[in-house]
Amino acid sequence: MTEIPRPEAIVDLVEELIRYPWPKSEAEHEALFKRLGWSRGTQSLRQISTDAAMHFRLETSDDGPPVMATSREIDGVIESVFLDLRLDSALPDPEATKCFDAIVSQLTGLHGEPTIPWHGQRGLRKMWNVNGIDIDVTWNDSRSSLTIGVQDERVFAEVEAYARANSVE
Repeated sequence: MTEIPRPEAIVDLVEELIRYPWPKSEAEHEALFKRLGWSRGTQSLRQISTDAAMHFRLETSDDGPPVMATSREIDGVIESVFLDLRLDSALPDPEATKCFDAIVSQLTGLHGEPTIPWHGQRGLRKMWNVNGIDIDVTWNDSRSSLTIGVQDERVFAEVEAYARANSVE
């Protein structure tokens, strides 16, 4: 088994996350997790003030490596889902770069050219907005780490405004 995920499996998962409008209630949140095959039994819960982060280990259908996923919730409503395809502790790997390029290429084919959300991150961060849902692909080429965030665009706008207001140039 390789430690690099198969890009098609990851894009399929992202597409399933954005197929329907983003959950606005706990019932819609539960329906999303059911479609994804996530259950309350496959998580670990870490309480952080008023929100919660749930961590999932997702097995891919193609005997690829597991994908670590985190969902953040506020008052039972899902805020975001992050897929950690390669962690920062992983050694650099040219196959991981190919995986990133393939994921970006497939998402571009499905949703058009990505935007680059913040100045100075060209090549390392790509973003698409699909029906009000943001897909945020972040790549650290020095460590071959790859994370994909999926969240409601209003949540991302709040995070972006905070980052811009607190950035040091």
